[in-house]
Amino acid sequence: MSTGQAVAPALETLREEIAAAAPRVDRGECDTRSALRRLGEHDLLALGAPGNRDGRLPEAAHLVEQIAACCLSSAFSLWAHRMTIEYLQLAPHSQAGALLPELRAGRLIGCTAMAPALRDVSGVEEVPVRARRDGGELVLDGPIRWASNLFPEAVIVLPVHLGGRDRAVVCLRATDEGVRIHQPPRLLALGATASSSVTLTGVRVPRGNVLSEDLPGFVAAFRPTFLVLQTALCTGLAGASLEAAQPRLTGLNAVFADEAATLRARLEELRRRLGAHAADPAAAAVADLLRMRLEGARLAGEAARLEAALHGGAGYAVGTPTNRRLREAAFFPAQSPTEGQLRWELSKYA
Repeated sequence: MSTGQAVAPALETLREEIAAAAPRVDRGECDTRSALRRLGEHDLLALGAPGNRDGRLPEAAHLVEQIAACCLSSAFSLWAHRMTIEYLQLAPHSQAGALLPELRAGRLIGCTAMAPALRDVSGVEEVPVRARRDGGELVLDGPIRWASNLFPEAVIVLPVHLGGRDRAVVCLRATDEGVRIHQPPRLLALGATASSSVTLTGVRVPRGNVLSEDLPGFVAAFRPTFLVLQTALCTGLAGASLEAAQPRLTGLNAVFADEAATLRARLEELRRRLGAHAADPAAAAVADLLRMRLEGARLAGEAARLEAALHGGAGYAVGTPTNRRLREAAFFPAQSPTEGQLRWELSKYA
């Protein structure tokens, strides 16, 4: 994408800092909050929110792509944080909007738990968290099966099931009474993103923290940004792998030259589509966004595999950037919407 001019002055320095910290982040010696705070210091956490406000979603995609190229953990936390800001911006009359200044500054961390909303609207499965009305509040019970950025005092946005066909989107805090965050499991990569499951037991949400009671409409509003920025994660990692692979296409490894060229061409085409959809997300067809996200996941995996093949032992030795990208790329088929969900949804458009 030929975007990101406005973020360029700060981006190179931030990239260097995040890249330098990437090995420690990968080992779990530090987490991703420092990167979010640094991005917040430069007012880069809310670019284009909501939708394509002021035409700046291409800049947000460029930022995510550039960070993903040097540390997918940091970029993934950025994506989750940016989406939380998106949700609150889409509900300007909610009391939760008071949290936005601290979120934009990176002093509070945003956690998106909206994957069940996408599955519900698509007809895959119902939202698992149940809610009942009690006076002016909603009382929540049930599981958040997976979420990231579950740091202390995180701002969590999630869908809830009100019974029948009624759904809502609510905002709560990780410190609210009745919120139990489970011990994070050991992950192949992205272990520094505070990713785990949550159990909600009698969590009370005031009326002012209900962002929407129109789940299909809310999903339609945020889904283009959601998929655009997820695709930017993929193109960032794919680009880094292909850049690292290029110097190795000599000697016996010259047999990989055609494959590398094909992957580079696919990456450039995907970046072109990504840039077009970021520039006009409202005009993007849902099927086109889903195809773009699926292609991104596949391309990242293929590029990381090629890099590993060309680097030999470095692709197998834990601690090298090549190995890290190989493990990071394995995340994309599992990221919601998963490869299975993407393929299932696309089958309905065939």
